[in-house]
Amino acid sequence: MEKIKEMRVFIESEELSDRVWRHVAAWEDFPRNTLGMELVNSMDSINTCIVESYSHKSHHGRLHYLYTARGALFKSFVLLEKAGRRELGEMADFKERLEKLMPQINEYIQTAEHSAE
Repeated sequence: MEKIKEMRVFIESEELSDRVWRHVAAWEDFPRNTLGMELVNSMDSINTCIVESYSHKSHHGRLHYLYTARGALFKSFVLLEKAGRRELGEMADFKERLEKLMPQINEYIQTAEHSAE
């Protein structure tokens, strides 16, 4: 477990999900309990799916969770755009950090895909 905690993709996704959580926690009840909960869950899924992928011994199990992490990243991006349109705060920094996280997840997926060859 310690090795995964040292990986850049894990560290950055963990930090980003915590920052989004703190941001959403300050929202009023209705937006926090609707869009906010979904956004926080999606952001947390990026990180937790990376960890789950690391724990799988099977190649297919590992890839499943990595693809799910990437899907959660896309979902998070859409939810951040919604939050911005609904004037729930400035989302540009969060979106920019998600964009920087995408190539890291893709690189991790490519490594996992080629490790079984």
